[in-house]
Amino acid sequence: MRIVICDDHQLLLEALATALALQGITVEAAVDSPGDAVKAVASNDPDILLIDVTFPVGSGLDAAREVIAHHPRTKVVMMTGTEDAEPLKEALGLGVTGYLAKDQPVDAIARALELARQGGAPIDSAMLRRVQRPAPRVPRQRTPVDDLTPREHHILRLLVEGMSTREIVHVLGVSQSTVRTHVQNIFAKLGVHTRLQAVALLDPDAAPPASEAGCATGR
Repeated sequence: MRIVICDDHQLLLEALATALALQGITVEAAVDSPGDAVKAVASNDPDILLIDVTFPVGSGLDAAREVIAHHPRTKVVMMTGTEDAEPLKEALGLGVTGYLAKDQPVDAIARALELARQGGAPIDSAMLRRVQRPAPRVPRQRTPVDDLTPREHHILRLLVEGMSTREIVHVLGVSQSTVRTHVQNIFAKLGVHTRLQAVALLDPDAAPPASEAGCATGR
């Protein structure tokens, strides 16, 4: 896996680059500004851009927007040291692949990057709950998630658990093409374009369809 890292804290940037390299990840560039991140992606065509959300000058979200628009092969994983849910909401709208808290062990960040490379949607669960549970609580209304079939609902919950396509294939005992078809159907019904956007729509407190439990192994 080849990545570009961007963070304005130089010590953290250098330490993270060194630690991820020890995990077998090739760090093509480690830069300290969103503008340099976009340039590094253009020059190196990495698998992933790992970028902070906030900077003294510029915005990680703006860099993410530009990379997603002009370098679609590169997946964008954002990281943050704050608990503010608003940047996560904006990132979801942009279509980033993942959103991580900075205070994780390096091996957890490495696993999240590998999940993103494989097509998964790594996201900090605590942040996701803050986005999914707005305050004040209002009576639940019908959402597009309610239109999913039991199998599609089951697959969406597997995506919430952070499973890649390969892992879902193993759990369900179906082909990769079948899983991809289900995921595309889920995207179409929910009106989203990425796994992370789909995951954010699932209410963790909502009960699964009654017949969902029978979907774990059936085709």
